[in-house]
Amino acid sequence: MRLGGFIITYNRSKILLDTIRQLFDQTHPPELLWIIDNSDNLETDHAIATLLDSRIRYFRMGYNAGPAGAAEKGLELCGKEGLDWIYWGDDNDPPFRNDCFERLLAISEQNPFTGVLGTVGQFFDRKQGVIKRVQSRLLEKKETLEVDYVAGGMCMLVNGKIARLGISPNPELFFGFEELDFCLKVARKGFTIVVDCKLFLEARKKYERLDFERARYKKKESLVREYYSLRNLLLISDSLTLDSMKRQLVKKWSFKLFYGFRYGFKYGITNFKYISTAFYHYHIGKFGMTLPLIAND
Repeated sequence: MRLGGFIITYNRSKILLDTIRQLFDQTHPPELLWIIDNSDNLETDHAIATLLDSRIRYFRMGYNAGPAGAAEKGLELCGKEGLDWIYWGDDNDPPFRNDCFERLLAISEQNPFTGVLGTVGQFFDRKQGVIKRVQSRLLEKKETLEVDYVAGGMCMLVNGKIARLGISPNPELFFGFEELDFCLKVARKGFTIVVDCKLFLEARKKYERLDFERARYKKKESLVREYYSLRNLLLISDSLTLDSMKRQLVKKWSFKLFYGFRYGFKYGITNFKYISTAFYHYHIGKFGMTLPLIAND
């Protein structure tokens, strides 16, 4: 069982080095690891060189391609390595346990059509265009569960066959829902997305989310994320010809245009600007990196 992977990074060399260490400390460590660097300087390149580790490969994008563009390149490079399973990771989100890879790979052969494995996953309502939380009581009844996608930072492992088929997220998304776009494409090819229910529950206990209930609407800390979320969901609805999803997105986010004013005039105006800009950019076909992200995005 050949396991390798890639990490996407952007100007966070110190965090990256710690994440690399944790990945190689896994009970089933990757035999090779590509670092896909979106950085605008050579600091990450220099930091990687100090490790003197032959398992590490480095690819500099030369520009900020975002998580979507970097993941496309990472899957391409790992696919050429002939790996059985490919870890898709971010520089600040290592697996929450040191045996995650081992436990996920142990269930990989239960279904020969498993395309993606993960510790935490979600359902996705293709008609409404919304993420639906998996109930904890369902996880308690099963060993594994088929879901619609594994989100970022949830120890995603991709079947090497998927990469060699050329399936990848749309790089035009840049930031936001690139994992969803990818997993929906994987499912359309007849592969399943599977999570380990015990690991899922352990993650919820660790982060105190066993009884978490998502609010229907709450004030957002980053409205730039709202922009990319709407624009990218509309693009995904087009690429997968989900017309009912697009109609519901337009209806829902048109309501959000004005609902934000309940949090004050300043917030309402900013919210209105970002959502209306998302609609406009989708309409004129303006994708990729269009608005700058703040540091904690």
